[in-house]
Amino acid sequence: MVTAILNVYRRPELLQAQIKALQRQTIPPRYIWVWQNKSPEKYKIKVPAGCVLVKSNYNFLYHGRFSLALFAQEYTEFAMILDDDIIPGNRWIENCINSYKQQPGLYVATGNRLNSPFEKEGEKRQWFGWRGPNENITEIDYGGHIWFFKSTWIKHFWGEEPISLDNAEDIQLSFAFQKNGGIKTYTPPHPLNDKSLWGNTVDWKYGKTAVASQKNPPTGISRKDWFRQRREIEQECIKRGWKPMYMRGEQNQ
Repeated sequence: MVTAILNVYRRPELLQAQIKALQRQTIPPRYIWVWQNKSPEKYKIKVPAGCVLVKSNYNFLYHGRFSLALFAQEYTEFAMILDDDIIPGNRWIENCINSYKQQPGLYVATGNRLNSPFEKEGEKRQWFGWRGPNENITEIDYGGHIWFFKSTWIKHFWGEEPISLDNAEDIQLSFAFQKNGGIKTYTPPHPLNDKSLWGNTVDWKYGKTAVASQKNPPTGISRKDWFRQRREIEQECIKRGWKPMYMRGEQNQ
């Protein structure tokens, strides 16, 4: 039913823990594929029997792993792509499938809503998912850490010319899904007292280390410029036809 695609870049020590977290799911993925980007360090990666390892001698940054989802549509109904700094609860996939049955869409582990066209740089946004627990399925503008979607929908992502291959794959995905497929983005329920349903159970334990993109962008730009680049990409998506919730009058849902 689900093909899970893991990513290895500069946190190879977490791979086995992520694989075990997927194998412990109440609805485990049928396939586990691992995308290994070229990193400054040299790692020898081993995966358990039954898993697939795809190694790249080039760093395709954030978008490369999404190419594997093109193959997933031939094998399973759903594809799920995970960042390398999170550990999902053991009912995460079950949560996504049940939520999808109620409300088809792109489901992520955490996400945010744009405030308005007059949002100031650095202004805080409303977050949902593991960063802001929500009791019910909640629509957002875009998000990440995990992306769960109907595998045939990947055509919408690659059918849209990327605004940037250096940043913002999460923004690009929600933009392309909405524009080309009419598909909205959601976080499934993340009850405050039940982390078994969460997309990430370890908070920022691994996400704010020295190798994190938000701290040391792999393209060599400053952290401030990395975030500014993301805001510029948001605006370009809007120019190309993306409609955030505030433009649809739905930000108070």
